[in-house]
Amino acid sequence: MTEKTVTVTIDGEEVQAREGEMVLAACRRLGKDIPTLCHHDALEPYASCRVCMVEVTVRGWTSLVTACHYPVRDGLIVRTDSEAVLEARRVVLELLLSRCPKSEVIRDLAAQYGVTEPPYECDDPDEGCILCGLCVRICAAVMEDPSLRKEAGTSRASAGGIGFAGRGVDRKVTSPFELPLEQCIGCEACINVCPTGYVMKRLEAGKLIIDSWHAEVEEHRCASCGKAFLTEKQIALIKERSEKEVEGIELCPSCRRKKAGEDLKSASKAMNALKTGTIHVP
Repeated sequence: MTEKTVTVTIDGEEVQAREGEMVLAACRRLGKDIPTLCHHDALEPYASCRVCMVEVTVRGWTSLVTACHYPVRDGLIVRTDSEAVLEARRVVLELLLSRCPKSEVIRDLAAQYGVTEPPYECDDPDEGCILCGLCVRICAAVMEDPSLRKEAGTSRASAGGIGFAGRGVDRKVTSPFELPLEQCIGCEACINVCPTGYVMKRLEAGKLIIDSWHAEVEEHRCASCGKAFLTEKQIALIKERSEKEVEGIELCPSCRRKKAGEDLKSASKAMNALKTGTIHVP
């Protein structure tokens, strides 16, 4: 089925876009620099950080919208650098910088819009979480796998291991009731998507620990070199999901490649021996 295209105007340039795709995607194809903090291509749009604001005009009506969450339509006019857009982003970044004054990512982004110091008093200067929800959503996406839910003992309704708690200034991301997070498999997805680097891991006594979620997961060590890679829960789940035995699962990537190379050499020698007749096959 052929995708329907629409014509939109972005900063005065007429372009073709796929009907229904988000303004952010269309703008980025043109090389437009639109900042985002809560967006990730692997997840559905969430529009919580509000820094991707753009100005759109539809049938003569102009408004500010989030580019990551607003679909294109035929005849849409988009402005990514109007004074209204820049001011809206500036206000959002003032609030974010006031919440996380020590975050290098927030400070750098805010400085691009002329915000160099927090305009408001911060209750917790060490706060690094901007409540973007990326960690919550990626955890839920990972735990959507039926085998992962079985291992973690969770239902579809509560697939993710972490979530939001509290309201207003007390809102935060944490484990249920702030108890040790048994569902965590140590996949580190939450660490990889965190835009500010707030979610971090540490290794202690053979365990991967994420203090933010009160999570401790035992590391898995390579059967050959002893190097830690993945976690015991990840290895167990890979085995459980596989329909047949996963060869070399107990080995780290380096040792797995080394073993594959040795196996290939052995097979090559055997083939050469067969060709030269040095091995008799009855």
